Amino acid sequence: MLPRARTEGSRLLELQGFHRQISVFRLEADDWQTARDVRLSALTDSAAAFLGDEAAERGYNENQWRAELDVHVWFVARLDDKAVGLAKLNRSPDQSDGIHLEAMWVAPDVRRRGVGEVLVSALEATAASLGAQVLRLWVFTENRSARDFYLRLGYRGPLHPQKIEVNGRFRIEEEFEKRLG
Repeated sequence: MLPRARTEGSRLLELQGFHRQISVFRLEADDWQTARDVRLSALTDSAAAFLGDEAAERGYNENQWRAELDVHVWFVARLDDKAVGLAKLNRSPDQSDGIHLEAMWVAPDVRRRGVGEVLVSALEATAASLGAQVLRLWVFTENRSARDFYLRLGYRGPLHPQKIEVNGRFRIEEEFEKRLG
């Protein structure tokens, strides 16, 4: 298990005329209920953007969620006391090309207001602290807003398109990357 740094990032945002604090926290196994709730919200809201299977993940038990949090580095963004974003770093052994940013989601009511930037910044800093020189991610070609978002943050791409089967149909996803440090 990787060492935990509780607050990974914070920024004061002005939303709807009020100054509100957004904070990013790294999740541990004991935070499994938060991870579950926000991940299921992401899958309910934006199923087409993810490879996850909502029905399968809804059926995960506590031990499965804890294991997911032990294997991967998950982060949640909170605005006031509400979880409004989620993402993870995947450093699994079968990915010889380094660390990947995955499962990025921001709640619809706070999109395009800085939450995503704070969340990605925390993931980039953590990936760099783990020794990554490059952070990679995949985006479905039809997800123009995500592609534009990552390009705005300095990611290079699209690089390597690949065709994958998702729920019985083929889709194209493209790789993006950013040099860290």
